[in-house]
Amino acid sequence: MSRKFSSSPGLQLYVLSAKELWRNRFGMLLLVVIPPTFLAIVEWTSGTQLLPIELYYRHETSRITLSQRNITLVFIGAAVGGFLTAYYAILLFHRSFEYFKYCIGIGLSPISFVAGRFSFFITVVLILGALTTLMLDLMIDLESLLGVFVGFLLVGAIYGAFGGIVGLLSRDFMVAILGVVLLANIDAGWLQNPVFYTTAQESTIIRWLPAFHPTQVVFSAAFSGRWNWWSVCLSISYGSALLLLILFVVKLKIRRLKRWWA
Repeated sequence: MSRKFSSSPGLQLYVLSAKELWRNRFGMLLLVVIPPTFLAIVEWTSGTQLLPIELYYRHETSRITLSQRNITLVFIGAAVGGFLTAYYAILLFHRSFEYFKYCIGIGLSPISFVAGRFSFFITVVLILGALTTLMLDLMIDLESLLGVFVGFLLVGAIYGAFGGIVGLLSRDFMVAILGVVLLANIDAGWLQNPVFYTTAQESTIIRWLPAFHPTQVVFSAAFSGRWNWWSVCLSISYGSALLLLILFVVKLKIRRLKRWWA
């Protein structure tokens, strides 16, 4: 086993991660049920009145008027993506070291562990982002389908990295879920609502939250067709910093387990 694992640790971890999620039937069900359910509820309940919202770019703020229905559908698509990707990241990283204790004992590196786990997570983000984008495109006319998809990927990557960190640091699964739910509910599910932040008295703190720049990519692409490259770059920077933090935490935990193994 050690020879096989050491030859392609990233691939082995990718396959094992896929098998783990496949055995979690409830998690698989959430992936295909939650997005259409939430979007269907919004489609059924939202109004058609016109509302002004603001889109933030590096050197300008664009103000446009859209129907409540269109705004809410795109916003809920991004918020649901944040919730679900954080949940899947917790599933992949919480108590992972117990599962891979033997592999760590025979020399699994932090980079191999993070690469294997996070590469499969990105596959989940791609599926979820494509599913949500296609459903939205059937409900409203998206100005830039590719831009919306990229925005959903950025939302998923950032919230996935955050969920991975919480999963690594928390010994209690329910505490990890609560932490992610609180942040996702306040950030992606509330403060990043274009209707809310457009009329907010103080929006500075909103712009520092994890979901701000990736949701701006989504909103800009969906409503104006413009690529918000400033938010794309900052989203990648934010996600990269969180990924480095995951690598640091994994390195510490692997070092501790290697001492225990020895």
